[in-house]
Amino acid sequence: MFVISRPDGAATRRPRPLPLATRSLHWLTAGLLAIMFALAWTFDALGPSDTAASLVSLHQSLGLLILVVVAARIAWRVTHPIEPLPGDTPRWETRLATLVQALLYALLVAMPLVGWYASALSGDTIRFFGLALPDLVAMNEDRSDQLFELHGTIGWAILALTALHVAGALNHQFIRRDGLLNRMRIW
Repeated sequence: MFVISRPDGAATRRPRPLPLATRSLHWLTAGLLAIMFALAWTFDALGPSDTAASLVSLHQSLGLLILVVVAARIAWRVTHPIEPLPGDTPRWETRLATLVQALLYALLVAMPLVGWYASALSGDTIRFFGLALPDLVAMNEDRSDQLFELHGTIGWAILALTALHVAGALNHQFIRRDGLLNRMRIW
């Protein structure tokens, strides 16, 4: 048993890591999101060009991959519940963590779906790593523009919620010092 020092002098058992599948899907999602935002900011900065078009295509493929990964995460989470936060965690903090995670899951599903729909409405053929997906909707540039705006807004919301999620993890690691971050360790 690992024992860590708490600010109030109380000792507590260090939380066990979550199952490898939970941790792997979590960090895969985080890595893909980092790449997605980097791609989006890069192709926006480049403006219309062949390079930007290639980056948009990669962005679309990775967005669909995120949708698959998040669907797997949700299925795993439903069938493999995780241990609750430490018992001395304030109720408001537990509720906030639950809300932030639920919103992140919802937005991580909504974002690629909205992007896919907006791209389809703009007349783009959506490709998943080169494989053309069927065109299911008629072109509508006005609706496409509205949905791309929503896609961007969802992106900023994901960034804000991710920052809150990271702040909560860092609070547990450096202020509460309860070892909770150990649950999501990579190794």
